[in-house]
Amino acid sequence: MAWTAIGCVAEEDEEFEWSEEDNVVSDDEAVADAEIEQAVADGKADGALTYLAVAKLAKAAGIPCTGSRIATAVAVARAESSFRPTITNTVGNSHGIDRGLWQINSYWHPEVSASCALSASCNARAAARISSYGKSWSQWWTYKNGKHQPFMSAARSAQASVCP
Repeated sequence: MAWTAIGCVAEEDEEFEWSEEDNVVSDDEAVADAEIEQAVADGKADGALTYLAVAKLAKAAGIPCTGSRIATAVAVARAESSFRPTITNTVGNSHGIDRGLWQINSYWHPEVSASCALSASCNARAAARISSYGKSWSQWWTYKNGKHQPFMSAARSAQASVCP
């Protein structure tokens, strides 16, 4: 099965505040990423995470349980990267490299460092900020074109598991 990641681009006149501190993968994130890498190594030859794992990442990044915000975040990540946290893509890009779970583009979001983009936890934080904490996914081609829709049912189940 062929698969192509599309990535996140900036909208015109958008102001995205991201500091150098936001690019630092914290000790807690490094531990979480190591646990994710170990879980992937133990059970998944293709390096993909689960719906539940990505829902937990989205919630930890600050996306609230309101409405279907976490479910949408999970479905977008599935459509973008097939839940592969260290995947990169340049196919079809006229600018930059799409990186990580939510395929944060290096050209449109240069404020997100490569190390952050390829850290599952830090990529989740960047996606949370770019999406206004799950309010707007319009910067993601997969969202605008409904490519996340086939994954919404499983993503809603994952959201139900992480949201009381």
